[in-house]
Amino acid sequence: MWALEPRSGTERLVAALALLAAVASAVRLEELGDRLRREEHRAWWASNGRDVINGLALLALSGALVLMGFPGPAALAAGGVLVMALTGVGVVEGRLPARARPRLVALGLGLLLVLPVLLFPAEVADGLGALAARLFPPGVVTAPPR
Repeated sequence: MWALEPRSGTERLVAALALLAAVASAVRLEELGDRLRREEHRAWWASNGRDVINGLALLALSGALVLMGFPGPAALAAGGVLVMALTGVGVVEGRLPARARPRLVALGLGLLLVLPVLLFPAEVADGLGALAARLFPPGVVTAPPR
């Protein structure tokens, strides 16, 4: 269930480009989320806007991971971890002085975070499967009584 699905060379290339585009978009969305965080004291909807931004980033990242061949649960788990990590990148970006080119640094950090997924997708999927098996061993989680 957690194994990477096989893809052709062209499909892998398109999926890798989609993942890179999703990461770049998520990094930019985090900048907007940071702006909304600063506006929260003036606008009641700003925190909901940040939730929508994180949801869009999760959707884009998970969708790109599915294109790479990740099964749905693995794509969702990895996409969620990436969204949380990119939120941290957004915090770092917000604290850098303008002369340090914070957008470029944030983009570089985002691409660095996704590098293991691009270089070792099967190993990442296997690792997520092993983690899921440890967290939810067979027979421990049962269906609720009817």
